[in-house]
Amino acid sequence: MTRRFEPVESAAPARRTRHRVVALAATAVILGLAGAGLVGWMQAVSPSGFGASGEPGSGGSGEPGGASDRPVTRPAERVTLTSGLLLAGTLSYGDPMPLQGAGWGMVTALPVAGEVIGIGGRLYEANGVPIVLFRGARPFWRPLELGVTDGPDVRQLEQNLADLGFTAGLDLDVDDTFTANTAAAVKAWQAALGVERTGSVALGAVIAVDAPSIRVDSLAKTLGEPDGGAVLEYTKTELHGYADLTDAQEREIATGTPVTVTLKDGTEVAGTVAAVEPSVPALDDTAKATPARAVVDLTAPDGQQVVAAVGPSTVRLKLGDQTVDDALVVPVTALVADGDDGYALDVLRDGEVVRIPVEIGLIADARVQITSSGGGGADPLEAGDAVVVAS
Repeated sequence: MTRRFEPVESAAPARRTRHRVVALAATAVILGLAGAGLVGWMQAVSPSGFGASGEPGSGGSGEPGGASDRPVTRPAERVTLTSGLLLAGTLSYGDPMPLQGAGWGMVTALPVAGEVIGIGGRLYEANGVPIVLFRGARPFWRPLELGVTDGPDVRQLEQNLADLGFTAGLDLDVDDTFTANTAAAVKAWQAALGVERTGSVALGAVIAVDAPSIRVDSLAKTLGEPDGGAVLEYTKTELHGYADLTDAQEREIATGTPVTVTLKDGTEVAGTVAAVEPSVPALDDTAKATPARAVVDLTAPDGQQVVAAVGPSTVRLKLGDQTVDDALVVPVTALVADGDDGYALDVLRDGEVVRIPVEIGLIADARVQITSSGGGGADPLEAGDAVVVAS
């Protein structure tokens, strides 16, 4: 199909409205879309000035538009096209968690905010005695000594003693039974800690956290206060990327999706989506819903070192990166519906608008990749061709 135009350049926008994928441009900026599923949307739109005939420039009766109509065109180009979902996010150590004190008495020493404490490290002191960090998924809920019944807390204690090297030279199996060899390992640990060598572990002497180390985020107690309740708040020791998600984004994003984290200075760090935390609805009218959130692990070998120099800050996250080199692209607003499930472009050639069928690929940055074109007597699209766009 062709329509004759005199080759006139005009600064004024064309007056007609074409049946084009106008709204797709906004979506394509943030989502790398494939072509499937767009035609139904395109055919559902019938703007004023585009008649049922489906021909450009026709009114409801199918008659051609006025002679003063001039097409607005943009050139087809070859570029490197990259898609992805762009999100505003933050670098953070995660949500702080309270660390409950032993309830032994007065706080006599505290760590400082930002300090990293590993397994076997001193969390704080109560009555001059260090309270120590052990790793475990469950709290130590009773004193542990010879004669206690078997239990998973004994296994957890023995595993920590083994990890810290205090079972060396002892015939100790890590199990649920507290034996004389367990007591010997406890004494070796107590000697290194500089406390009385009793061979037993008092309730509250060690506090379990299910992590190899923690970072002190803030202090909840001051020296001289009782150590009951939360003594401090802690976080993970590594920075992660976080971004709030819409309901649609929550459904689309999957764990393992590659991410590019861009810091304030433009430095890019590779990562992956480690988790998608679901949204939490508001409990009542006075509360606010909590949006879904993507959690991003930094996977680059030096990623933590790079971001540690920046610290908690705002970042840009690009998810689902896909790149096509030397892609032939046109503005998404140049697409027109062609039949039930196809696409076409109107191309201005020798003063005539020629409609050519096309197949599309990646869509990003308001541009669409043309993977094949032409047929039915129409020459294929080439870089530099003037394609008609919506005005």
